[in-house]
Amino acid sequence: MKTIGLLLEPLDTLFFRGGRPFGAGLPGESSLPSPQSLAGVLRTFLLDCENADFAAMRGKPSLSDSFAAAGSAWLGGACFRGPWLAELGGAAPRPLVAAPADLRFVDGEVVRLQPTARRIPGWQPPLAGMCPLWKRGKKPSKERPQLLSFEGLAAYLNNGPLKPNDVCSHDEFYLLEDRTGVAIDPDTYASKEGEIYMTRNLRLKPGLGFYAEADLPDEKTGHFDAPNTVGWGGERHHVVMRKVPPVTWPEAVGNEYTSLLLLSPAFFTRGWQPDVIPDGQLRAAAVEGPYAVSGWDLVRGGPKPARFGIDAGSVYFIDGRAPVIQSLNENREDTASGYGFFLKGSWHYASE
Repeated sequence: MKTIGLLLEPLDTLFFRGGRPFGAGLPGESSLPSPQSLAGVLRTFLLDCENADFAAMRGKPSLSDSFAAAGSAWLGGACFRGPWLAELGGAAPRPLVAAPADLRFVDGEVVRLQPTARRIPGWQPPLAGMCPLWKRGKKPSKERPQLLSFEGLAAYLNNGPLKPNDVCSHDEFYLLEDRTGVAIDPDTYASKEGEIYMTRNLRLKPGLGFYAEADLPDEKTGHFDAPNTVGWGGERHHVVMRKVPPVTWPEAVGNEYTSLLLLSPAFFTRGWQPDVIPDGQLRAAAVEGPYAVSGWDLVRGGPKPARFGIDAGSVYFIDGRAPVIQSLNENREDTASGYGFFLKGSWHYASE
């Protein structure tokens, strides 16, 4: 497999429903795109390039079976990661990731909560051997960082100090723009009386796009050699997709204490606890969520059940080195769709 980077630049606003309800009196508000929305558009694009038989895919018990029926069995081994907001304009895109859940503001400075071995009155460990997260001094602000810059990500993983400009808020990079539409009668091609709806679409500010990655057989990467325009999300809005060199993700390895930072949402069979972390190795956790996702399954011909998992930005602090894996998910289909992607960092106990 060969890893390629992908840059997706919107030509207009984008709309991603996520798991929010949308009905009478409720505006459809877009969220940021999910890993499954990215995997869906990339799989559709690749199948179309291969002149696959889409009709043959329906009703199959698994994705691998559906790809085989379409004549593109190799796609069952492809993996995707992302998407992340990315700053453009330099030699390479600079992804922005969800701020780690252990970061806080104190008097305008960015600080991190750290595991402490001291006993905190009233605190009960959720698992044997776990420690609370602690920060001495002034009480942190209720406002928390939302996004972490690519430069700040390297500092965070190496347990270094963070500067105020290493973190940012969502409204610095995108806004929600109201659009009004009408339902069309398929028989008359005229608007249906009284069926007016409003959506709040995602509009990125200038100089921004989305960055993603794909692991593909080397001979299949040529499908992305030329820029392509593809529909992404609802409302049939389009993006220009370009192949770029993959970014070099920062990482801290070989440490006695290792942190695992989720850059994508994940689903575990044990709730908030990753199945791949051995019992007794977890020392602390800062968990974001719940993360909810649903959608329509074109292969199985029905709605996907709503699923609830752990959101990006969650951090797990373990005693010892991290397991040699690419994803914190155990489910192979989730991993192939981009869920559970994480980076390794370092940590130390809070000073008393």
